[in-house]
Amino acid sequence: MHDDIKKVAVQWFVKLRSADVTSADHHSHREWLLSSEVHQSIYDDVCTEWSGLDDIEDWARGELGQLNLARNTRVRHRATRWVAGFAMAATVVLGILIWPVLIDNGQHFQTVKSERRLVTLEDGSQLHLNTASAVAVSFEDGLREVTLSKGEGVFDVQHDSSRPFVVRAGGNSVIALGTRFSVEFRSANEIEITVLEGRVAIVPTQVSASSVIENYASGGGKFPEDAPALANLILGPDEQVIVGLEGQYEEVLEVNAANETAWLEGKLVFNATPLRQVAKELSRYVPGQIRVADGVPDDPVSGIFQIRNTEAMLDLLSHVVPITAVKQSSSVTVLHAVPMRSPGD
Repeated sequence: MHDDIKKVAVQWFVKLRSADVTSADHHSHREWLLSSEVHQSIYDDVCTEWSGLDDIEDWARGELGQLNLARNTRVRHRATRWVAGFAMAATVVLGILIWPVLIDNGQHFQTVKSERRLVTLEDGSQLHLNTASAVAVSFEDGLREVTLSKGEGVFDVQHDSSRPFVVRAGGNSVIALGTRFSVEFRSANEIEITVLEGRVAIVPTQVSASSVIENYASGGGKFPEDAPALANLILGPDEQVIVGLEGQYEEVLEVNAANETAWLEGKLVFNATPLRQVAKELSRYVPGQIRVADGVPDDPVSGIFQIRNTEAMLDLLSHVVPITAVKQSSSVTVLHAVPMRSPGD
């Protein structure tokens, strides 16, 4: 029986690393993992075994420049529509482990730097905490409330019409009108909300979640004109917005939500992302800091990075852009420029 499960686990391992993987594939994979602890255990073993093989990294190097990550981002709400195309991208394959954690008697959950956790709440909803994140959970008869104080979380919400599910963060409330969304602190003053499935409404924290849902339902999916100002900010699948402390926002983007939350699968997806931003993002998932030396061009990086140790990620990053990593101390690695290599090198 375990041999059959391992075959399926290997199929998932390969599928999730293919260029044509879809959000539906990710959803099906999560359902398969959660259907059995044996599935999770064997899949983790496969990830460990395969990520350690030298020929996997050789294959990754051979695929550099072969993955075409198309990004079509359309701006709505007070912004000009635009579509950005991206150059050939680099595929980088590394290893990943995520461990499910059942809710305990406490109401506070957090992760340290480079750690991620999956928390199952008492109503069956699931909370995926990214690195260096913290939440407080409060469930009452008429309200399910999660307060995100730092970091990032993805929320898989079980429907319960009698108890709204609300995420409080940065002076705003994100109210679930559907099932799956993420909330991330971009800075001390801004949060980013991305919807994977269903819909969410974003309102000031002082607004009652129940009244928002009632107004939304009575309006047939819209809010009446006298509803709170932010109540008209409703996001659907593959939409994203950055909201400030005062509830201000400039634009709603159409994004690939699966790419935006690829860390759930142990991946980081970059689409022509400046090198310094990539270094900052990679630093979130390793114990130390990755910095870019002064004078190094902020070259765009495109590709799929799977989270592993610092050395492995930077080794393959050096095949995407002309940099070399120098360990400055036990906790700091600095990226320096190297001459551009010719295709034959």
